[in-house]
Amino acid sequence: MGAYRDAQHLIDILSTLAERAKRSDAARGLREAGLVVAFVYHNPDVTVLMDGRTPTPDGSYMTMSFDTLGPKPDVTFEQSADVGHQFWQGKLNVPAALARGQVKARGAIAKALKLLPLLPALYETYREVLRERGEEAMLG
Repeated sequence: MGAYRDAQHLIDILSTLAERAKRSDAARGLREAGLVVAFVYHNPDVTVLMDGRTPTPDGSYMTMSFDTLGPKPDVTFEQSADVGHQFWQGKLNVPAALARGQVKARGAIAKALKLLPLLPALYETYREVLRERGEEAMLG
């Protein structure tokens, strides 16, 4: 079995992460870059759209939506949900994963990769979300 029980499990975790991250430095970077980033996960199949381009009603820097048609992504990262789980924990070397084909990317890749230095705080937030949900076993 993979890291996530099913698609809803993945969505629930990332929804909580998004709520906490929408005013983070990483989200601000996404807004300043005007990027929309799609993460296409497999096993379970979920598409996550992080939108830093469209203005938000509450003044936050980004929105996250799932399996919806939103603005066209500037960059799309496609990977298994397990690789995505490694990414959100900060355990994935993204350039190496791209080179190995663990992650397939298309679009404004260089622009998106410039945001990587802003992500460590989100990695910790992701781990906090898992701990608070009683899912410490996922941190192994």
